Amino acid sequence: MVRVILAAMAVLVAAVTGIVGYRTYAFSAPPLLASVTPPDISTYAVDAEAAAARLGAAIRIRTVSIVNEGDDPAPFAQLHAWMQQTYPAFHAAARRELVNTLSLLYVWEGSDPAQPPMLLLAHQDVVPVPDETRGAWSDDPFGGVVRDGAVWGRGAIDDKGSLVAILEAAELLAAQGRRPTRTILFAFGHDEEIGGEGAQAMAQVLADRGVRAWFAIDEGLAIIDRHPLTGRPTALIGIAEKGFATLRVSAVGRPGHSSMPPPETAVSLVAEAVDRVHSMRIERQLGGGPAHAMMRALAPELSLTTRAAVANEWLFGPALQQRFAQDPAAMALIGTTVAPTMMNAGVRPNVLPGEATAMINFRLHPRDTAADILARARAGIADIEGVTLDWAEPPREASATSSVTSSSYALIAALSEASYGEAAVAPGLVLGGTDSRHYGSVAENVYRFAPMVLSSDDLETIHGNNERVSVENLERLIRFYAGLMEAGAMQ
Repeated sequence: MVRVILAAMAVLVAAVTGIVGYRTYAFSAPPLLASVTPPDISTYAVDAEAAAARLGAAIRIRTVSIVNEGDDPAPFAQLHAWMQQTYPAFHAAARRELVNTLSLLYVWEGSDPAQPPMLLLAHQDVVPVPDETRGAWSDDPFGGVVRDGAVWGRGAIDDKGSLVAILEAAELLAAQGRRPTRTILFAFGHDEEIGGEGAQAMAQVLADRGVRAWFAIDEGLAIIDRHPLTGRPTALIGIAEKGFATLRVSAVGRPGHSSMPPPETAVSLVAEAVDRVHSMRIERQLGGGPAHAMMRALAPELSLTTRAAVANEWLFGPALQQRFAQDPAAMALIGTTVAPTMMNAGVRPNVLPGEATAMINFRLHPRDTAADILARARAGIADIEGVTLDWAEPPREASATSSVTSSSYALIAALSEASYGEAAVAPGLVLGGTDSRHYGSVAENVYRFAPMVLSSDDLETIHGNNERVSVENLERLIRFYAGLMEAGAMQ
């Protein structure tokens, strides 16, 4: 009997080993179904230093997002005038429209109306620089200084670098008398940093006109200088972005004096509810989002053990979970994140408040919906009397996932390789929000990528101190966008 059991176990081990080996061998980057040959972007006559000076001028125009009704819109009008003066050939070739007061929609008409247009996105607004952080900047954050091979200032990366690069590329082609075969649309929102109502309005204008773009491309991901799984440069093309939802946790208790407290107070009730929601089970795995496609694309770069683990998640899932748990970015990639961010209760230490509230922020993974998350959260605290849960504002679902087998993805990937050939190319998930989410209904696919080579230090400057973009990266952006326009649209 023992021999039979041992023999059966040996057969089982051999079978599992065979399955693991085969799946590991078969786990490889799929070939791009669409083959494209990009133009030689090295031949463009790009004056990177002059472009850097122009980006510095754009940074000096303080287009901080307009939050309050009394905020001055004049900087946006100044930026618009500067764009017209600085890029005359493009403005002569394209039709310009103001949408929602301050957003800009340009239409560069193509010669073949049967071809679906290309849609290029960027935003004009930047986040403010708090007074208490200005001392940490090496230069005036709105000085637009060019030094040490970089342009310094708020918006250099997010997102005036892309805005200026798109305009530089369009001006380069328009000044040569080039005309697109397919129409090129340019949508420059004015309030991306506070929700993107301008982008939403422009998307509605396009929808009302029956526009269905070949693809849209916006900011989002970039070329990271060291991927955590491969240790090598990797161009990550965003094919989806996470949703955003904030849960309000409210608890009602008996107000009174703290010297005679009841067994539970509003504060203790809300604290218990927050703890339960924070620790509720969230599905985290490679499937159901861009993570699996990213791993497949990077398969040739992965170590054998990592490749075996991701190819056989059914067997090595717990080990993968343990490894990902050590990296917040990795955990955010494979599932919805839950982050308690705010609490409010009471006015004095010796007074029991009658009500307490807390806010929990969710970044929704494409596999989850806001309705499902809310239902699970409510089920988890159903036995806590006096606590209610509701969305603080209408939630924003995760975007649809765009194709990695389309001709547009192949074009972006090819131009990325032309921009920085040392980098592998893979799809990725954008953890924050961009204007691009508003254009899903008017574009066949929406991608989020700008080929800047960024280190972890560079990433920390976005919305932080000493934001800057290298002149080399700016030139790379200009060549990429010019190549995109020429390969996809130009005669």
